[in-house]
Amino acid sequence: MDESRNSQNLQLEIENLREELHNQVQTNSELLVYKQQLDAILNNAPVEVYLKDREGRYLRINKQFEKIFGVKNEDLVGLLPTDVHDPELGASTRNHDLFVLNSGIVEEREESARLVSDNQLHTLLTIKFPVFNDDGEVDGLGAIVTDITERKQMEETIRRAQKMDAVGQLTGGIAHDFNNILGIVLGNLELMKRLLSNDEKAIAHLEAAYKGASRGKELTRKLLGFSRTAGGLAKIVSLNEFIGGMEDLIRKSLTVSIDTKMLLEKDLWKVEIDPGDLEDAILNLSLNALDSMPAGGEITIKTANKIIDKNYFESDSPTKSGEFVMFSVCDNGQGMTAEVRKKAMEPFFTTKEASKGTGLGLSMVYGFVKRSGGHIKIYSEAGEGTEIRIYLPRAHEEGKSGKEIPLEADLPRGHETILIVDDEKALVDIAVLYLQDLGYKTVTANNSEQALEVLKGNTAIDLLFTDVIMPGGSDGYDLALTARGLYPSVKVLITSGFTKKHDELVNDKSKYYSRLASNLLNKPYDNADLAKAVRRALDEVVKS
Repeated sequence: MDESRNSQNLQLEIENLREELHNQVQTNSELLVYKQQLDAILNNAPVEVYLKDREGRYLRINKQFEKIFGVKNEDLVGLLPTDVHDPELGASTRNHDLFVLNSGIVEEREESARLVSDNQLHTLLTIKFPVFNDDGEVDGLGAIVTDITERKQMEETIRRAQKMDAVGQLTGGIAHDFNNILGIVLGNLELMKRLLSNDEKAIAHLEAAYKGASRGKELTRKLLGFSRTAGGLAKIVSLNEFIGGMEDLIRKSLTVSIDTKMLLEKDLWKVEIDPGDLEDAILNLSLNALDSMPAGGEITIKTANKIIDKNYFESDSPTKSGEFVMFSVCDNGQGMTAEVRKKAMEPFFTTKEASKGTGLGLSMVYGFVKRSGGHIKIYSEAGEGTEIRIYLPRAHEEGKSGKEIPLEADLPRGHETILIVDDEKALVDIAVLYLQDLGYKTVTANNSEQALEVLKGNTAIDLLFTDVIMPGGSDGYDLALTARGLYPSVKVLITSGFTKKHDELVNDKSKYYSRLASNLLNKPYDNADLAKAVRRALDEVVKS
């Protein structure tokens, strides 16, 4: 009886052992699967991951960590950060570890590290978290490290772009008043030259004053070239033909100590741009290259077709992809430091003496490129020369062509009646004198409301000549549209220093607005500018 009972107990124990063994095998099998899954996750993660014990010594690293720091897992286990990294990074990492181990809280930190993968400094975002044991005590830590270098570069690029946009908006805000002031000065100087035509001394002083004010006008034009968001009259252009046509001008603008080479790709695609902007850009880049080679050197102008994908420019702001035409100006001059490269296209930044540069040349080029939907990149090292590459979108359809005004020995004249609308009385007085000298009859108003009253009482007005920005509820474009509705036969000429609305309306779906904006007379204008613009507006055949 006892033997039978013992045999049953033994059998029961064997069954229990078998079940425990089965459970153990199943648990080990599940653990193996979990380990394989964890290994797969860790070693295929695009970020660096590591685990450390309670002393802050490495327990394990993943494949990405091995790749960027050039170490193996088996060689790292048991070591501290100070045993592995350079002194600065090692000490920083160790202090970060101790903070997490002692506080038991999650902590993130940005660090700079030179990576073995490319031997370049990278910005790393490290998120460290404590690992707890069954008793709730900190038993170690884990970390996820992400390379955020490209993101930081993108943020910096966007900040620079926002800064330049802000400068452009500020420029647009002050340009209207500044151009009005210049217009008053230049106009009165021109009128005084007529009155004092027999006084040679007075004329000499007036010429000097006029020359100085004209420099102010040119500086304003350059600054507005940077701040504009839309171009003028765009045309389909062959860069090779355009550059070829400028070759003599470029060579004459340089010195005999500068050799110029043209490397122009055959079968170059065409682009749609404002030719005046392009000419300014080429001359600015060529003259900048000249300034970087005071002892002489070589300038090479290149063109090529390029297909750009969204990753073409690593640090550029969101990049348009597609087909582009590249042209570059390359020199073997002094080159730029990294700090100069960052600021080179900012308005008024210059490395030249105060009397030798305004700092507006490259900012004008930047404005032209962005208006044209293109990209600009500077490749330069101190002492190694500079290459500035501009990428312009390929043109696939015919663009708009500007109507050229023939040069005439005598200014065009007329006998029509012109309504001048401007809130600057001094500018109105100058326009009246200019136009009356040309044979026109003039009527004036200070704002849109007065102008409409004048139009209602004088049906003989042939041309409405109006400023854009005026006090009251409507601007020059609103006045033009209202006047057109009331008096369809009245022609309109718009004038302004700078307005954002002009940029928006140049390509407006409304042909009327687009035509007004495209034919706008820029302030400050002289007698010849006004005479030609007025005659063109009066002679224009308007199709309904």
